[in-house]
Amino acid sequence: MRIYESATIKEELLTGFQSPCSEFAQKPLSFDERYGVGNPSLKLITVQSDFPHLGVFRQDKLLIDLSARPGPSGLVVTFLDEEVRPFRVDKRKNIDDLICGVVKVIVREVNS
Repeated sequence: MRIYESATIKEELLTGFQSPCSEFAQKPLSFDERYGVGNPSLKLITVQSDFPHLGVFRQDKLLIDLSARPGPSGLVVTFLDEEVRPFRVDKRKNIDDLICGVVKVIVREVNS
């Protein structure tokens, strides 16, 4: 495609009306904004054992909210024998004393 020889650089950059789709453009994904990583009650910890029934495996990173209350069948963690232990909340048992934090995100590296 040939540009008119008399056109200046400034004229070439003008496109007329703004695209109607530009108002729906997404901002770049920010882990900090989405999950509030700057919040002091959030901690990122590494799991040292496999828990396949929960979908949590060795070397997964868990973003834990220490101030949140778990919902029904929420994934929570406790620290037993100096190890992070995730488990599902069971409302039939009184486990409030065991819960250390609520899992917000599981981060898994796939190419390691």
